[in-house]
Amino acid sequence: MKNLKKTVSLAMFVGALCLAGCSEAGDAATDAKPQTAPQSEPAKAAKTGGAKASALGEETLAYPDDLQMTMLAYRLTGRQPPLEDWAAEEYDVIRADEFNKAQKLAEETARLAAIYEATEHVGYLQYRLRSQLSQYDGAKGGYYLTAFSPGQQTTFSGRESVSVQLDNMSDAFFWAMGAAEAQEILAHTSRNVTIDVKVRLTGTERRSSGILIKGRIAEYGVYSQRYNDERLLAQFDLD
Repeated sequence: MKNLKKTVSLAMFVGALCLAGCSEAGDAATDAKPQTAPQSEPAKAAKTGGAKASALGEETLAYPDDLQMTMLAYRLTGRQPPLEDWAAEEYDVIRADEFNKAQKLAEETARLAAIYEATEHVGYLQYRLRSQLSQYDGAKGGYYLTAFSPGQQTTFSGRESVSVQLDNMSDAFFWAMGAAEAQEILAHTSRNVTIDVKVRLTGTERRSSGILIKGRIAEYGVYSQRYNDERLLAQFDLD
């Protein structure tokens, strides 16, 4: 009987140790939850959509046509354009006979691919705007450039409508000058000027009308073109 009591007591003691150990192990397992690694910036951008400044390069796409702007919009929004489908719609490919169609299609696809590849690392746009000068504001001393009026956008009508919106147009809207200089400029321009603008891209936004590319004016020059006499009238740096 004494041996039986000793055996029961020993079993209870071992059981108590097991319960304490198992409880501690369970707590440790609960504490050791898998840690989620912090998301990288590209991963965050992929979830939120739109081009982030970190995804933009330092190259400049200068004086682009509608097709180049469509390619840039695809690049900035992380999409691969349907190059072969677009190539198949080109006149030379459509008109090619059965002996030359495959080659024409391959050549046109390669041409479009080269245009798309040229948009890699682009972070700046450079293009020209037609503008007029307002009536001279004698109180403030200067002209207003209509191309930079509030709400203005530049739209390119390629295979996809692409618009460019400048966030800091108000900084370029007013062109300050004295009355004598203003009179001379008016005589040379008849109020019509050309603005050569360089834009630092900041992101994109998808709208029902197409892709909106956002940017900020980095620098711009105002030119006269009267009588085919292009003259730089003023140069500004906003960066």
